[in-house]
Amino acid sequence: MKNKVILISGGLGLLGKQFAITLSEMQATVVVLDTSEQVRKQYMSSIDRYLAVSCDITNENQVKDVLQSIHNRLGHIDILINCAAYNEQPSEYIDNSFENYSLDKWSETLKINLTGAFLLSRECIKYMLKNENEGFKGTIINIASDLGIITSDQSIYENGYIKPIDYGVSKAGLLHLTKYIAGYYRDKIKSVAISPGSVYNGQSYLLKKNLESRTPIGRLADREEYNEGIKFLCGFGSDYMQGQNLVMDGGRSIW
Repeated sequence: MKNKVILISGGLGLLGKQFAITLSEMQATVVVLDTSEQVRKQYMSSIDRYLAVSCDITNENQVKDVLQSIHNRLGHIDILINCAAYNEQPSEYIDNSFENYSLDKWSETLKINLTGAFLLSRECIKYMLKNENEGFKGTIINIASDLGIITSDQSIYENGYIKPIDYGVSKAGLLHLTKYIAGYYRDKIKSVAISPGSVYNGQSYLLKKNLESRTPIGRLADREEYNEGIKFLCGFGSDYMQGQNLVMDGGRSIW
């Protein structure tokens, strides 16, 4: 990854931060894009392995301005990892029934999870096509989900919580965005995806057990377990992979 410039949206989140640390340790220049509040916390934490930049990925003009500034400063953009996402956490106080689901919530989730990835991909590709690389001139990696392949099993949740429709739909859309870019740019831009399964992040005992019982491996993933998958997709070893989805879900989607 030496001399590669890698952008990671949502790069200060649960998985994004793991990817940023892993790739920066491989001597890449990593720029993480996140909300202003997350970026402020990053600066306060005194971690200096990578550059954190505030960017609203749903704002077209802001995306254009931020990417132009990054390109002007670093000279090129090689890899974009679309990792930013909104994923509502279970709560007994939310009515997510399909028949009553809010259009505003639907729109906001798709705006962050899918429209943001579209805008970043569209604008990054403009700079990638200027790269004088042999082979692919740039790489787009979309962080999808096993819920983009299978649908939510509502029986795993407690207290009547319903997993809303918008998260899975946005991730399924992200998988199609991956294929579209791959087919459109063919041998110029490598476009691939990774679909993680459930990551342990303080879930309740019952939810954790329910998820484990529906996963052939029998456990949730550690947040570090996807780092090797990202390294593979970023590197030359995956250059005969185009438009495909690397599923790392402990086998959950085979059931």
